[in-house]
Amino acid sequence: MVLLVWQVLEANQTARRAYQRVLFESTGRDVAKKVICLLLWLEMTMGFQVLGSVATMTPGDMSLARVIIEGCAVYNYVLHGCYEQPAPLADIPTIVALCGVRGGRLVDSRFFMFHKDIVARGVAFIRDTFAALIFDDYLHAMLRRFKDDSNSFLIPTPLPAPELMAPFIVLARLPPEDCRTAFVAIPEYDPLSSQDILEYFERRLMFGPCIERIDTERPGAGQGPKHCVIVFRSTQQRDEAMFQETAAFFRVNNGDMWVQRYMPPL
Repeated sequence: MVLLVWQVLEANQTARRAYQRVLFESTGRDVAKKVICLLLWLEMTMGFQVLGSVATMTPGDMSLARVIIEGCAVYNYVLHGCYEQPAPLADIPTIVALCGVRGGRLVDSRFFMFHKDIVARGVAFIRDTFAALIFDDYLHAMLRRFKDDSNSFLIPTPLPAPELMAPFIVLARLPPEDCRTAFVAIPEYDPLSSQDILEYFERRLMFGPCIERIDTERPGAGQGPKHCVIVFRSTQQRDEAMFQETAAFFRVNNGDMWVQRYMPPL
């Protein structure tokens, strides 16, 4: 199914309102775009409903200011390998809170550090495709005019501008393995090994050879590994291993393992 430009604009009205809310905080366009691209990634690929919360924040809300600072810091880190003052990446409590209970089991600053490459690919993809339309003032102005005309008594009923009726064509593509990936959170001070996870899915749950590889975080001194990533051999095998759930708890060696399916937008 080919999407049209106006359909993409309509489907992302909440993201547009969130973008305008961030801009209203006297934030430069570049900063606002960075923040919204990161939030779009969290919502589109992880299923966390974050944009609606940002869109309804009141002007001057300290939580909104923190979202801007933290979001920009994370974006700069994953896309450019750095962060700018005054926004250290060591703590991102506001973004963690935005992600809700499900997100809080997985998302923290270490999540973005460990999964830096896959997050960078996804955020850049969204920035260059969906977000480009969300940030386009001209297209949104045309959409508003079309809606106003459609609600009038003009005869014949006006047609959308050609720019709105154009197909939404995406030439960029993400690596196929992204569609076979699942993010994992494990107990930090009673960690599971890659072999534990492999044997759990392939032997205990009896899915057979379904996993291509498992990578585990290598934390700093005094920390235990908390994050893993599983790349399954196929998207179908991943979904079957997760019993068709987007996220689920698994009990492995008396410890809880939280697994979240990664869902690239296209």
